[in-house]
Amino acid sequence: MSHPPLTDVDRHRVTALERVLSGRASAPMPRMACRLLLALCLALAAGCASRGEIDRFSTIRDVSPREAFVLPQSGGPAVVGVLEQRYRNGVEQEIVLAGGGGVGAQNTIRAHFIGPVDRSTSGRTELSERSLARADIAGELRREFPGVAMRRSPLYVQNRYGPFGFATGRLGSTNCLYAWQRLSGTDHATLLLRPRGIINLRLRQCEAGATDAQLLATMYGLGVNAFLNHFSWMPYGDPPAPSATLGETGAPLYPEPLVAAADTIAPAAPAEDPAPRPPPPRRAARAVAATPPDALRPEPLPQPTGPAVPPPPGEAPAYPAPAPAASPPGPTGARSEGDGTQSAARPVVAPPMICSDGRLMGTEGC
Repeated sequence: MSHPPLTDVDRHRVTALERVLSGRASAPMPRMACRLLLALCLALAAGCASRGEIDRFSTIRDVSPREAFVLPQSGGPAVVGVLEQRYRNGVEQEIVLAGGGGVGAQNTIRAHFIGPVDRSTSGRTELSERSLARADIAGELRREFPGVAMRRSPLYVQNRYGPFGFATGRLGSTNCLYAWQRLSGTDHATLLLRPRGIINLRLRQCEAGATDAQLLATMYGLGVNAFLNHFSWMPYGDPPAPSATLGETGAPLYPEPLVAAADTIAPAAPAEDPAPRPPPPRRAARAVAATPPDALRPEPLPQPTGPAVPPPPGEAPAYPAPAPAASPPGPTGARSEGDGTQSAARPVVAPPMICSDGRLMGTEGC
């Protein structure tokens, strides 16, 4: 293998390097040569000290569910995982949802973000940017739902981002939905400054016992949660024009419709009478002995003790004679046991009367 001939400059450099290495340099090394040699030594040292990072051959990586490009609405199916793959012209995410119904594969949302991406972190292949065709949808239905008769709906439906198509099918008690949508910018601008960006969405969902309306609610509630940080990224098209009556005379605008208060506030519905509660079970009454009415009367005060002092002659006694103690009445017709006669009353003894001089009053007086 022949080498190109050396120039005079190259010969001079080689000769100077040989003299330095052999220690036979007759003149000091030029400053530029010293700098080149020092830079070469530093580069070799850095190359020996650096360590290589482990990389994977696969371009698919698992990311956190919080980094999903598209999310269901609140209360919808939960996101359990996200697989991401990068391409030369965009990024693809396969967002795995909870559920599945046991038909073929799992519930997923596939999102393609096509636009100006960073080439240093992109892959080698490209995502297709052409519009959808009927043949493409038919092939996707056969691939996603093998053995399930999927029927495309002729109805026109749209969510917050625009129109979308869908197909439904049933396998036993499991109902399946496949929906597709494409968001792309306008093409009527200049070639260099035209809005760029495409978002392709696919929803595959199967649930046991679910209706078509319940499955379509997931597609209606989808929200795009990411964007490409580039000035030309505009996959949603031009914003809608304002109303034709805005700023015109004879077209007043109010913060709220002017209607009667009775029409806006519905009358409160009469409260329905609650069903009567069943009466609580009656408890067995405790056996209470009948108390005679005389037992409830207050006990009489005790009588004074000691000899009674009679009042002066001609005056009424200060204390009336005590009433005879009445025996507690018994039941009507109560008789003593034995001979059957009525029990006799207790005799009453009157206290003696005392005169003023301290003598006892006799039968003839004091």
